[in-house]
Amino acid sequence: MPRWSCYEIPVDTGLFTPLGLQPTAVCRLGFNAAGRWLGQHAISHRRLVAEHRTGLVVWSAQLAFDEPVGFFDADCLQMRVTARVRGAGTQLECVVEVGGPLDARARLQACCVPLRLEGDPALSGIPARLGPEVMAAFRPDEIESPPHRSPVPALRIAVVRDGTAQAQGRMSFVIRRHQCEVADQWFWPEAVSLAAGAREELVQAEAERVPLLLSALRTPVRRLDLLFNRPFFLFDEGAVRSSAYEWEGRLVFIHELVGSDKDQPRALVTEQFSLPKERAWD
Repeated sequence: MPRWSCYEIPVDTGLFTPLGLQPTAVCRLGFNAAGRWLGQHAISHRRLVAEHRTGLVVWSAQLAFDEPVGFFDADCLQMRVTARVRGAGTQLECVVEVGGPLDARARLQACCVPLRLEGDPALSGIPARLGPEVMAAFRPDEIESPPHRSPVPALRIAVVRDGTAQAQGRMSFVIRRHQCEVADQWFWPEAVSLAAGAREELVQAEAERVPLLLSALRTPVRRLDLLFNRPFFLFDEGAVRSSAYEWEGRLVFIHELVGSDKDQPRALVTEQFSLPKERAWD
């Protein structure tokens, strides 16, 4: 059986909104949980970077909420995390479950790509397989041959093709140091925050014309999918290009995070919201 780490985190109000646990908080807690698992069962993240010259870059992530997690549900969040190697050592996949005393209510699955670091302060590197010493720390049932495939490209195609377009918007941003990690490039959960900010601006701008959009402010997000192509660095200027669709009984936002209007997306974020069964605006 693959190994799991289980522990508790005391709740505080900063992890929540009135609608429940913040998705960005789950991503930050999840990344920390993955590091905890590595340190307990394989090799610490610090040693992986410092001694093995191997970095881990999040390439694909999915966050799903079965039920909202509220501040008043419990004194502590129950955290469960496991990890496995995929694609013959070209990927490290972590699964984090977050919930209350009796059940898991949120599930984060993140796939990281190992990099062979070049030794500069920016921790730049090129994709590479995990080394033999690192691979040896994983049990046989924690190693899978098939690589992870991101669902984002197919999901995006399906939503644009079969959904009904509702609104579009654009929000500019600049990456500041509080949004960065040790290499002065953005910490990947910031993509979730930037996408959420762009969605809120779009709803505020278009809700009078498209009341359906109000569901994205009144109900918690049910699922997020993320795909990363290239990072933003300190003081980089960028924009979030957002499009909203009604698709298969859900309200879906597709966010393209770009460096310029002609730039290919450096990251893609999709957010899915459940629509009420009875809609007063129909």
